[in-house]
Amino acid sequence: MFETTRTVLIVDDDPQILRLMRAMLGPQDVRVLAAPLPSDALRICAEETVDVLISDVTMPEMDGNKLAERVLKLHPRVSVLLISGAVDVAPAVKRARVRFLKKPFFPAQLIQVLRDMLADKTELA
Repeated sequence: MFETTRTVLIVDDDPQILRLMRAMLGPQDVRVLAAPLPSDALRICAEETVDVLISDVTMPEMDGNKLAERVLKLHPRVSVLLISGAVDVAPAVKRARVRFLKKPFFPAQLIQVLRDMLADKTELA
């Protein structure tokens, strides 16, 4: 899909969602990392360059909105996709490059949003 492999970090406290999303994104020529908790995600972000953060909104420790804000402080160029089945509208993250996808979604929807986000990153580079 892209010349250089991009890294996508998925954060969701539901292990089934993590497995499902890894399976959906694995064939997309991206490096997929997964974290079950926001604290795990922050630890990964401190050690790795992340191009796209995909995070559930409702999680223990902190919500996806707060996680996105913290990750954006570590990596200001990261693109963020917040996902949720509990809220109907996108949370108000006060940064650019933040998108929202309502659960449940089709694999094709997730893949298209990821492609769009990575294409946007390529144009900004």
